[in-house]
Amino acid sequence: MLLLDMTTQLKNENIQAHKKKIGEINNMSKKNQIYKEANFSIDPRYQIQNILGKGSYGTVCSAIDTKSSNGNEAVQLAIKKVSNIFKKEVLLKRAVRELKLMKHFKGHRNIVNLIDLDIVYITPYEGLYCVQELADYDLARVIYSSIQFSEFHIQNFIYQILCGLKYIHSADVIHRDLKPGNILVTIQGTLKICDFGLARGVNPKYFKQKATPITNYVATRWYRAPELMLSNRNYSKAVDLWAVGCILAELFGRRPLFVGKDQIEQLNEIFKVLGTPPADVVRKNDWKLSSPSKAIYKPVDFKQIYPFASERALDLIVKLLYWDPSKRLDVNQALSHVFLVPVRDESNEPECDSLFDFKFEYSATTISDLKSLLQDEVESFKANRRISS
Repeated sequence: MLLLDMTTQLKNENIQAHKKKIGEINNMSKKNQIYKEANFSIDPRYQIQNILGKGSYGTVCSAIDTKSSNGNEAVQLAIKKVSNIFKKEVLLKRAVRELKLMKHFKGHRNIVNLIDLDIVYITPYEGLYCVQELADYDLARVIYSSIQFSEFHIQNFIYQILCGLKYIHSADVIHRDLKPGNILVTIQGTLKICDFGLARGVNPKYFKQKATPITNYVATRWYRAPELMLSNRNYSKAVDLWAVGCILAELFGRRPLFVGKDQIEQLNEIFKVLGTPPADVVRKNDWKLSSPSKAIYKPVDFKQIYPFASERALDLIVKLLYWDPSKRLDVNQALSHVFLVPVRDESNEPECDSLFDFKFEYSATTISDLKSLLQDEVESFKANRRISS
């Protein structure tokens, strides 16, 4: 009898919980527009057009802002829903980090611009919604298209990436995951760096310097600097310049330069092109180098790999892909390189006016703390948006 009473009670509680959930969704539907194909719940001012992409971290849809226009045309936007973040600390921290960084870098023409924010907690629509300017393509799609590149196109692309990177580095932030898929391209040919979920700070005032193991989630393997794979020591902004060198080479070759199926093979691919790293470089950087191959490689002349590239282009590739990170060009030196002289405009190279404060990563240590921090960030952004609009 007791078991039957308990079963009945649980059944009644489940029914009441289900009714409550339906009520919450119905109330939400009165305020928000539901787009079931993507499990989106958004402000009705945004009219969803298409699903642009889905990944492990969320979904991106194109949309029209019905309350804003550019001349006679409605403003087109992208809405990125970051999913599955409320139960995993690492994903929640990544979402908070990316949101704070996008707010910090807001306004630079070569960094994706954050326009609006919202949070939904009700299943299946839960997530952080980031409304951003719409870019028509990413650089990976452009590289693998049938479009023919002149050297001027490549100069322009790399220059814009470096302008965005200068702004990021001037705030003492490393992106850590630069790759063609994280660089958006508008129909007007403007490049915008996006996806700051793996970024970190390098200023000890705001970030505790400590050696941490590098996982496969830090930098996509093909663009990963060797020091990320060979050492647990603190690394520098040079990891982003290595990625730029890989992208520059890919723009000429229309395929990635170093393609490894795992970390060992990735290192081996670098060996085959750059040669075995000099012993003094290995000692200086305290690399744990167990050679992925017993062979001793000699460096390949980049002219053999990219015969149609100019000498000045090849020189920039070489200087961005030194084994020793301390010898790679920094972002200002790269911007000053002779390869970029035809496209350079120093008035387009501002620096960020403040360093980014990463201390929140140590003050918010639980999922509850991070949820509160994320909610505060969204409310602050929306309040500032109302004031400025």
